[in-house]
Amino acid sequence: MPTGLPVSSVDASMTSSEKPKVRAEHPSLTDYLRTRLTDQQRERVLIASFNHWEFGMAAVAETALTLTSMGSEVFLALWSSKTPHHDEGWVADRRVCRLLGTRSPDENLELGLKRAGISPTAFVAPPIKRWRPAEDITTKRPLNRSAIRALTYRGTPAGKGILQVHPDRQTPITDEYLWPRRWVDRSLRSYAWTYDQAAAAIRQHRITAVMVNNGRFLHDRAVVEAAKAAGIPILATDLGGFDTDFDLTAEATHDWDALQQRMLAAYESWDPRERQELGARWFEMRAAHADPWNTLFVEAQRKGTALADRPDGTLVVFFSSSGDEMVELDFDWGGYFGGQGQALQTLAHICRELPNTTLVVRSHPHKRVKPKRDVEEWLGDVERAQPDIHLDPFSPVDSYTLMRQADVVVTYGSTTGIEAAFAGKPVIVMGPSIYDQIDAVTPVHNEDELRAALTSPTPPDEDRVAAFGLLMMRRGFQTERVPRTADGGYALEGVRFMEVSPLALKVNDLLNRTQRTFLRRA
Repeated sequence: MPTGLPVSSVDASMTSSEKPKVRAEHPSLTDYLRTRLTDQQRERVLIASFNHWEFGMAAVAETALTLTSMGSEVFLALWSSKTPHHDEGWVADRRVCRLLGTRSPDENLELGLKRAGISPTAFVAPPIKRWRPAEDITTKRPLNRSAIRALTYRGTPAGKGILQVHPDRQTPITDEYLWPRRWVDRSLRSYAWTYDQAAAAIRQHRITAVMVNNGRFLHDRAVVEAAKAAGIPILATDLGGFDTDFDLTAEATHDWDALQQRMLAAYESWDPRERQELGARWFEMRAAHADPWNTLFVEAQRKGTALADRPDGTLVVFFSSSGDEMVELDFDWGGYFGGQGQALQTLAHICRELPNTTLVVRSHPHKRVKPKRDVEEWLGDVERAQPDIHLDPFSPVDSYTLMRQADVVVTYGSTTGIEAAFAGKPVIVMGPSIYDQIDAVTPVHNEDELRAALTSPTPPDEDRVAAFGLLMMRRGFQTERVPRTADGGYALEGVRFMEVSPLALKVNDLLNRTQRTFLRRA
């Protein structure tokens, strides 16, 4: 989910094929940049990139070319092959690719931009040749999540960036798990290197604004913190909508309040003859299992399969959220029942009090691929809650058919909440979400509010629900200067960003896995 939507919920490599030109949320990147940055702030912009996600590289190219056309001086730090540790979305090292007679995605991006008119001097190398950390960054022992989160470098929250780059897919979110010391040390060193290099580049080139991808990942966070220390504005890219290419915001990408205001603003400004139909299309694709971004969540479900022998009376269905996507966001969890497990206990307790009420718990299908310990902890929460029916992550029951069977849907923040609202169901949200402030659902924060919402459920507002779907379809921008390829990728001046030889990809993957194995060892 777009983070905004949590990025880990979406495979950023998945794109639809050649997209027709449509009206996007923001029709003009030029106008957006002009309204979000002053003339002075646009003078000298540093664009940093540490991954090889195609939408991210397209955003780099589109923004660099647009700023240049506006008279800005652009500086590009394509440093994915320079950092001591690889970030999420990294694919290939420049040096390895050159040895094998091919180009890395970074080099393809650079070549395309040069052919498009970007000066070779715009591509900046890390300024500090013989870098040494300014303070001791050796952790000396394995650390749990809380201890890692507290790690700093030069007073900046390095630990929060480290927690975005997991040692492997089985890394749980529990505080009982100790992360490999080598992994944490290398990650902290990479953050420190990036922070110092970005700070030096900002000073050396008199940078007036920076742009990064998302802003939460290890190296992007380091650049963000360097920009904050310099007192200059930050732009962040993210996934776009289904019909668009990328998003770019002057607000933090995980500022969910701002995202929801964008939903309402886009809906109000849209042609009334189109907005309802367009907003509905996103929900209809999801319910039909036709959204490629949602494939992982529904591939084990059989479309149309309902809950057998629906109980009489009031059917309350709780759809769990994928907790690892929210754990590192800065929320006051005390305001959300203390966590999803406790929220479920509270819901189950109230449902047992209400006459003729059945509680069904639908465990998030993403749990099929989540760390074993996280799954065990969640299943323990379900067992303690003792719902009337539990559908585990492997259940073939179709979530969309199930929500239509429900009388009331409850969630801790899952996207299924707003999807159930589209199905016309009253929805209660017990945790943080990206739709709890658009008046489409009923957010609750304590037991009394939850009991009242269950006793007198409020039907959803059709227009507010459609506003969510509209932004999911048309969020952000379509590229104007970076064309799509037939297979849904991107190219610039005849250079395809992901045109890397199969051999180079295999060799880089082997080297990356070898390094990760070494760093995971005790």
